[in-house]
Amino acid sequence: MRMMNKVLAVVAVGLLSSGTAKADAVADFYKGKTLTMVSGFTPNGENDIQLRLLGRHIGKYLPGNPQTMISNMPGAGTLLAANHLFKAPADGTTISMFTSQAAIEPYLGNSSAMFDPVKLSWIGSMSQEIQFCMLQGDAGVKNFDELLQKEVTFGSSAPATDIFRFSAVIKNLLGAKMKLVSGYPGMPAIRLAMDRGEVFGVCGVSEMILRTNLAEPFKEKKINLIVQMGRSTTEEFGKMPSVFDYAKDQNTKDMLSFFFKDLAIGRPIAAPAGVPADRLAALRKALPETLKDKEFLGEAQKIGMSIHPVSAQDIQATMEALSKKPKSFYEDVKRISE
Repeated sequence: MRMMNKVLAVVAVGLLSSGTAKADAVADFYKGKTLTMVSGFTPNGENDIQLRLLGRHIGKYLPGNPQTMISNMPGAGTLLAANHLFKAPADGTTISMFTSQAAIEPYLGNSSAMFDPVKLSWIGSMSQEIQFCMLQGDAGVKNFDELLQKEVTFGSSAPATDIFRFSAVIKNLLGAKMKLVSGYPGMPAIRLAMDRGEVFGVCGVSEMILRTNLAEPFKEKKINLIVQMGRSTTEEFGKMPSVFDYAKDQNTKDMLSFFFKDLAIGRPIAAPAGVPADRLAALRKALPETLKDKEFLGEAQKIGMSIHPVSAQDIQATMEALSKKPKSFYEDVKRISE
């Protein structure tokens, strides 16, 4: 019995030493290094602000406490930032945040997409916010039912962005009479276009921006929310229908589920394929720990940011499931969202 206890004690010490050695190896690697965090979004936009907030705090939860640096790489609906992971060193010093729409570009046959969504080293997502379609108060349409009858000009951005795809899906799948004007670099530019009277609506408005930049216009009823999109619904900004309320058949419901449930993973964060397992584990552990940090949460509250994280495992499972859908499914997705 004593011999058995000694053996167990030796095994326990060995396992503990192994775990400590791995932690020390990660700390030794990151010590004195800089974690480059690539933002696929325009500087000072809401998504960029969120990544910068993460960057100010995540270093203290990574072994070795590396410095962080934000590098903006907007373009092609954040596809440039996703593609950067194909070129970046797979050593755990580079991560990137982009849209879920960009993440599935390889499945849509986009030859410009240089990565395999299943092979990326997913780290997680900070939030999976509900989004909305918004109209100017003088748009001539008051609700979504009226938009099914009367045309309104909507602003949009690049084809791979959620702003563009959400608008296209609602137009092509649900029959909303939306005249899309695309090419705006992001939500701030579309909002300015609405103020100038160039366009009168936009889809893809987040909870965060409604709590901050658009809080006063919303309170003064200068803007009107007409429909919401997401895995769940909210009445924080008043009662309004969900896009799922307008699904007339199972095919429509399935397509809506793809865009507004399967892809409702917020702004996923990933590292290149092939990052060493111990460093990837450290990155995956640091993200949720940062999202619970009191200082981080205090700053998040000030900018109106919701914290509804998605784990790396959930994103990985989503990408694997989407990789198994037939080519005909994605041909329908392209037809509906272009």
